[in-house]
Amino acid sequence: MPEHSCSKDRLPNSKNWYRCGEMRKLFHSYSRNLELKNFLPPFLLGFLALSFQIFLLREFSAHFYGNEITFGFILASWLLWGGVGSIVASKLRFSQTRFVLAYYLVILLFPACLTALRYSRFILNILPGEITGIIPILISSLILSFCISFPLGILFVFNAHFLKGNLYQVYFLESLGSASAGLLVYFLLIPLFSNWHGAAIIGAVVILLSSLAIGEKRHILFPLAILILLVVFCFFDHPSQKAHWKPFHLVQSKDTPYGKLQVLQTEEQVSFYNNNLHDFSYPNLASSEESVHFALLQNPEAENVLLIGGGAAGSLRQILKYPRARVDYVELNPEIIRFSFRYLPEREQEILKNERVHIFYQDGRAFLMKTQKRYDMIILNLPEPATAQINRFYTKEFFSKAREKLTDPGVFSFRVPSAENYISPELQDFLSSLYYTLKEAFPVVEVVPGDTNIFLASSRQLSIESEELSQKIDELNLQNTYVSPQILFSRLNPLRVDMIEEKVSTGKKTINLDFSPISYFYNSVLWSTQFKGIEKKIFTFFSSLPSFWLLDFPLIIFVLFLVILWLRKKKSSFFLVPLAVMGFTTIVAEIIVIISFQTLYGYLYQRIALLLTSFMVGLFLGSLRGKRRKKFNFIPLLLIQAGFLLLLLLFQLTLKLYPPEAFFFLFLLALGFLGGDLFVVSNHLFLKEKKDYGLGYGLDLLGSFFGALAASSLLIPLVGLPHLLTYLFLLNSFCLLFLVGGWRKY
Repeated sequence: MPEHSCSKDRLPNSKNWYRCGEMRKLFHSYSRNLELKNFLPPFLLGFLALSFQIFLLREFSAHFYGNEITFGFILASWLLWGGVGSIVASKLRFSQTRFVLAYYLVILLFPACLTALRYSRFILNILPGEITGIIPILISSLILSFCISFPLGILFVFNAHFLKGNLYQVYFLESLGSASAGLLVYFLLIPLFSNWHGAAIIGAVVILLSSLAIGEKRHILFPLAILILLVVFCFFDHPSQKAHWKPFHLVQSKDTPYGKLQVLQTEEQVSFYNNNLHDFSYPNLASSEESVHFALLQNPEAENVLLIGGGAAGSLRQILKYPRARVDYVELNPEIIRFSFRYLPEREQEILKNERVHIFYQDGRAFLMKTQKRYDMIILNLPEPATAQINRFYTKEFFSKAREKLTDPGVFSFRVPSAENYISPELQDFLSSLYYTLKEAFPVVEVVPGDTNIFLASSRQLSIESEELSQKIDELNLQNTYVSPQILFSRLNPLRVDMIEEKVSTGKKTINLDFSPISYFYNSVLWSTQFKGIEKKIFTFFSSLPSFWLLDFPLIIFVLFLVILWLRKKKSSFFLVPLAVMGFTTIVAEIIVIISFQTLYGYLYQRIALLLTSFMVGLFLGSLRGKRRKKFNFIPLLLIQAGFLLLLLLFQLTLKLYPPEAFFFLFLLALGFLGGDLFVVSNHLFLKEKKDYGLGYGLDLLGSFFGALAASSLLIPLVGLPHLLTYLFLLNSFCLLFLVGGWRKY
C-alpha cells in the first residue's frame, strides 16, 4: 500500500492525513458538481418547455381570435412537433456540442417567434383587431410550434443519451422542471411582468444555468450574445405593439392576469381592447343606451340593479338616469377601471365614483352565485358567447340562477349582434339556441329586433310596443339619442318584431348547457361565415354529422386496430399502445378540466399556469413512483390502466355536483401521477424489447396531439363533456382489455 494511503487499517501520519482529507473534500465536491451537471439539463428542459408553452398560449390568444379552437390548435401543434422531434432524434448523432447548442437555439428562437407572431398581421394582410380565419390560425400555430417544440422533442432524447440511457431520470427531472416553471410563472412572472419580459427572464435563467452545467468555455460568446439579444427584446416590447396597431395610436398596453389590455386613442374616441378584440369605446351612445333602456323601461321604479360588465363604457351613466336606481357593478379585471380613470373624461370618472354605484372586482357568475341580495334588474353587458368562458353566462344554469336572484317582477336582459333585415340560417340557429335556453328559465321572453338583438326575460308580462315605451320615456324626461320615440317607432315596427319572433321560435330547438356549450359552437359556425375559405364548410359538415360518426365510429376503428395488433403477436405493442392512449386521455381530460373550471369559475387566463402545474407535479410524483418500482411486468401496467378508469368515473360523477376549485387541481395531480407512473413502466418494458429512447415519448405526444385537436374544436361543443367522458372511459376500458390479453399471452 502506498505511503499516502487512507486505508482504515493503517493510520497515516499527519501530513498524509491532511492530504487524504483534501482528497475527500475534492471527491465530494466533484460528486456534487457531477450530480448538478446531470440534474440540470433535463430539469431545464421541463422548465423551458412549460414556461414557453404558457407564454406562447397567452400571446397567441392575444393576437388571434382567442377562443378554445385557437387554444386547441396551438396546443395540438405543440404536441405534434414535440412527438415528431423525439422520434426524429433517434436518427441523430448525439454530441456534447449539439446538446448545449440545442438549448441555446430554443432560447434564441422563442423571442423570434413572439416577434413574428406580433407582426403576423402584416404577413396575413389583416387590420389590427380584425378576426382571422381558421386556416391562417392553423398554419401560424404549426409554424411557430415547430420552431420551439420540435427542438424540445429532440432535446428529450439527447438528455436520455446524456444520462447514459436513464430515460426515467430524464422524465422525472423534466416533470420537476415543468412543475417549478408553472409555479414561478403563475406566482411571479404573470402578475409582475409582460409576456415578453417573462419569456426573456426564463430564457436568461436557462442560458446561465445551462452554461454552468453543460456549457463549454470556447462557446461562451454565443450565450453572451443571446443574453444581450434578450435585453434588447425586452425594450422592443412596447414599440413593437405600437407598430402592430398602426395606423391607430396605442397609448397603453398591459398584460394582466385576465388578458392583454390595450388602450387606443383618437381625437374623438378612446377604445379598449382585450386580447386584440374590441371591448368597448367611449363615447358610444348607441351601445350604452340600448344595453340599458329596453330593460329599465320595463320597470322604471327599479331600485336594485346588477350590471355585469361594460359599466365604464357608458352604461352606468344611462342607469343613473333612473332616480331610484342603485347599481352593483361587477367587473372581473380591475385594470379596466384603473385605465378608465386614466383615459376617460372626468365626467365619466365621476360616474364611477358616484355614491349610487358599488363596484365589485369579481367574476360576474361567481358574484351572482354567492350574493344573498335580490335584484329588480339584472343586465348582462358582455360580448356574445364566442368562447367557453363567455358562453357560461348564456347557459340554462346561469339563466336559472339569474331568475332565482330576481324579485318577482324583476327583468333579466342581454344583447348579441344580429342583422336588421336578413337572418341567415347560421344566425337563426345561434339566436334560437339562446331563445329556447332562456325559455327554460323564464316563462316570458321578448326579443328586440335590430342590428343588435336585445333579449328580455321575466316572470311577468313584458312590453316592446313603441307607443308604450315612448310614453315612459316622455314621462321620465329621458334625453336619449338612440332609444328615443323617433327611433323606437321604426325599430319596433310590428313587422320587424314579428319577423324576429318567427325566426327565433322556428330555428333548432337546442338548449345551451354548462357542459354542452352548443351556443358557443353555433357562434363559431357564424364566425366561419365571415371568411371565403373552407371554414364554413368544415363547421357545417361536422355540425350535420350524427354523434355516431363523431364518437362511435372512431372507437370501433380503435378496437379493430387493437385486434390487429393482438393478432400480430408483437410484444412491444402491448407497451406502446398504453402510452398513446395515455397521451390522448390525459390531454382530453386536461381540456375537459380547463373547460369545466372555466365554466364554473371563469378566470382561466389567470389560473391556466397553476392548472398545468398541478398536472406536472403529478407527472413528477408518478415518475418518481415508477422509478422506485422493483418489479416491472404486466401487473403494474394493468393496475395503472385500471386507475385511469376509476379516476375518469370519479370525475364524471363529481362533475354533476359542481365541485369546488380544489377538486380540479387534485384531479389533475392524480391524472399526472398515473401518467408519469405509466410512462416509466411502459418504457421500461418496451426498452427491454428495443432500444429506442424517443418512440415511447413520441407516441405519448402524438396521442395528445389528436386529443387536443379533436376535443377543443369539435367534440366538446358538439357532444358535450358528459358524453366525451363516457367515450374516454370506453377507450381506456378497451385498452385495459388489450393489456389483459397481452398478460395472458406472455
